[in-house]
Amino acid sequence: MIDTRIARIGGSLIQRGPWGVQLRALSVTSLAKADSQRSALSTIWVPTGGITANEDEFGHGKLVRGGFLRQAHSGIFQLLPLGLRVQDKIEKLIDKHMRSVGASRLSLSTISSEELWRKSDRLESVAPELFRLKDRKETPLILSPTHEEEITMLVAGIVNSYKDLPIRLYQITRKYRDERRPRHGLLRSREFLMKDLYTFDLTTLEAVETYRQVSAAYRAFFDELKLPYLVAEASSGDMGGDLSHEYHLPSSVGEDTVINCDSCGYTANDEVATLRPPSTAYDGSESPPASHFRVWRGISKDRKALINAWYPRSSGASAESGLNLHAVKSAVPELDATIEDPLPLWGASLESGTTKVINVVDGRLVPVFESVRDQLPLLPEDLQPYQVEYSTIDSTASGGGLNLARITDGDACPRCEEGALKIHRALECGHTFQLGTRYSVPLDACVTIPRSGIPAAAAEEGLIPGSRIPLQMGCHGVGVSRIFGAVAEILADEQGLNWPRAIAPFEVAIIPASDLAEDSLRIYDLLAAGDNSRNGLDVVLDDRQRSFVWKMKDADMHPLNLDTLEPQQLAQVKKQLDEELEHLTTSFAQLHAAQNKFKDCLRCVKSRAAAPEGSNSVLVPLTNSLYVRGELADADTVLVDVGTGFLVEKKLKSAEKFYESKVEELGNNLKDLEVIVQRKQTNARTIEEVLRQKIMAGQGQGDQQA
Repeated sequence: MIDTRIARIGGSLIQRGPWGVQLRALSVTSLAKADSQRSALSTIWVPTGGITANEDEFGHGKLVRGGFLRQAHSGIFQLLPLGLRVQDKIEKLIDKHMRSVGASRLSLSTISSEELWRKSDRLESVAPELFRLKDRKETPLILSPTHEEEITMLVAGIVNSYKDLPIRLYQITRKYRDERRPRHGLLRSREFLMKDLYTFDLTTLEAVETYRQVSAAYRAFFDELKLPYLVAEASSGDMGGDLSHEYHLPSSVGEDTVINCDSCGYTANDEVATLRPPSTAYDGSESPPASHFRVWRGISKDRKALINAWYPRSSGASAESGLNLHAVKSAVPELDATIEDPLPLWGASLESGTTKVINVVDGRLVPVFESVRDQLPLLPEDLQPYQVEYSTIDSTASGGGLNLARITDGDACPRCEEGALKIHRALECGHTFQLGTRYSVPLDACVTIPRSGIPAAAAEEGLIPGSRIPLQMGCHGVGVSRIFGAVAEILADEQGLNWPRAIAPFEVAIIPASDLAEDSLRIYDLLAAGDNSRNGLDVVLDDRQRSFVWKMKDADMHPLNLDTLEPQQLAQVKKQLDEELEHLTTSFAQLHAAQNKFKDCLRCVKSRAAAPEGSNSVLVPLTNSLYVRGELADADTVLVDVGTGFLVEKKLKSAEKFYESKVEELGNNLKDLEVIVQRKQTNARTIEEVLRQKIMAGQGQGDQQA
């Protein structure tokens, strides 16, 4: 299959984007208004222009210039009609794959109560990111950043029997998070659209099967976007639970780090990614100097414990660049890794007498740590006189050695013998969590197991007849706004935006020349109808009252994707291209002739201005070959053809400026037109090749069937 990259039909088809065929059309004049059955850009508000592109413009800037959105406030955006079309198509794609797992759509309230979040014991951990408000009765409320508490309370108040399970409910709604530093447009905003799927099962085994089905639906959803993505093992964080995966789109502007093995496919977020257990750097027969040890200091959340992380020194690495803080936090969960200088905070707690020091030791240093301990700066010099309690962590919960080194490209994979690890910058666009009973226990979402006739799954899991069992929950999110912004960032190029066909605002845009209006309507109807109305395309006519050059530049901001065309459709497109090539080639010749005439006029005016003063004699043509001498009454004034059939008197200087501007204007138009003609010629050949490939593929299938 050819990697076809095309943009524009009925205009210059430009090679772009590896996800399929894009079609766009050009026009010098507008098309007569399409009837009400056809989509037309004249009926859609698309405010483009007036915003200068920056040299290092990100995808977000192109979304603004392309008329998809505008910023309302810091981290808050207004979606315009084109942007809403993209968002709606993402939602429809989500709806399709949520139906595949039997999920029902609902809508939960944006406003939640602080009391409910306090009951789930989550209020304080996320408090800095909450938008908080009070009603007239001073009831503390929040704008929900997520809805685990609300959905659990809803189900707890309705579901009492295990026979009502499983339950799979989802919503697509606005969420709010008070980001400290909103950036990259939709990628890190304060108001955003998300899909949340909440699942409720009776047993752990059933919850795991639900998780598997949802994961398959997520993969199918991201497959349909036809973009590369990574599914990474992840931490559950404040959400709770013990099974979690993230769905990432690799991108240089990504804020997440994903580790991937080039052999076995092991993929994990850097928070949970592991290295092979370290081999010891020293066997204990001789003690290395203390200078071989590097230390990083942190502090606990209660400010009473100083954490020293000890690991081998590597040349050229700073304490932060060589240390994996996630590994330290796994060993000491109470670590507050956000504090850059912990010593003043910890020193202030020394007087209480309840302070301690926790030494976290890399496995390569364990055999010799005790022998060199007295040489190491366990405490800063100014704090040495104080007596504190010391403890050491030198292994994982399973008894393996700690590896505190930061993962780098080429490190050995922990899951296979052959693989090497690769580091990717990525944008997280989806996340699946198996929550267990994290919310169902504190919010009392339970069902009663019958004393007789216990379900087979409950019996297999050892649930007690007659007991109340908390529901097993799952939470599965997709960032709709995040996908919108991520696709723009990842696929945008120097010309403009590119969209996967599944979420493009339109699949085909047609901008016909004035003498091809009827043909454009036939092409519209052909593409929109598809093959027996089964695969009709989402087509739009650009019938706006704008110039050819303006539409060209505007179209570059809106590449519209088309993955497949039937051979008869491609043949019609090729015919349209050939006709427009002929039209544009003729226009090019006419513009070139007009420019030459203006150049001749300019030379005449300049020669007259350079003539000696008092030289008013001229040769006046009587026929094509007969001239007579004459005298100019006013040598400083000439008659100028302004291009509309009218002659206007102008002074020589004014006439010279007029003709210079005309020559320059036509020169710019000729350059633009030359580029368009070259692109059309290239893309006509591309269409021919695509058509040839399709015909050959069809013949091959016919031979196989025969």
